[in-house]
Amino acid sequence: MALSAAVVLAVLGLTACAPQGPFTPRPYFNPRSPLTPQGYVPILSQNYDLNPFDNSYNFRYESGDGSTRQENGVINNPGTQVEAAAVTGSYSYIAPDGTPITVNYIADENGFQPIGNNIHEQISKAVANQVAEARGVAALPVYLNSRFNPGPIV
Repeated sequence: MALSAAVVLAVLGLTACAPQGPFTPRPYFNPRSPLTPQGYVPILSQNYDLNPFDNSYNFRYESGDGSTRQENGVINNPGTQVEAAAVTGSYSYIAPDGTPITVNYIADENGFQPIGNNIHEQISKAVANQVAEARGVAALPVYLNSRFNPGPIV
């Protein structure tokens, strides 16, 4: 008797947990969303090439809103301890005020290095310091020049 009561209660519990209406998933991207008031931006041209022999690649595209991007990637020193990817490229777009913006960049074992008129001078200096530090040319920060001594743990 107790077993049949437990089974009946379990079935009632499962039916109470069942969905009460149909499930309609929301689309991840809605082209009529207020985030895209103009709708789709057409791709006017695009190209992607991958070299299976040395794993280098290049791609480019141009879209209907005037934005473009191109990139080339290679593996430097393949098969060695210092193997690293190196990427060069650029992207451009039209700023909301109508100004054309272009950024050229290098990304390699020394980090991401953007170059462009729209990049603030302080950011360019910070990137140059980062690259020098990665190459081992920059002086160590003050806190790294002395030995770390945390003192006694109380």
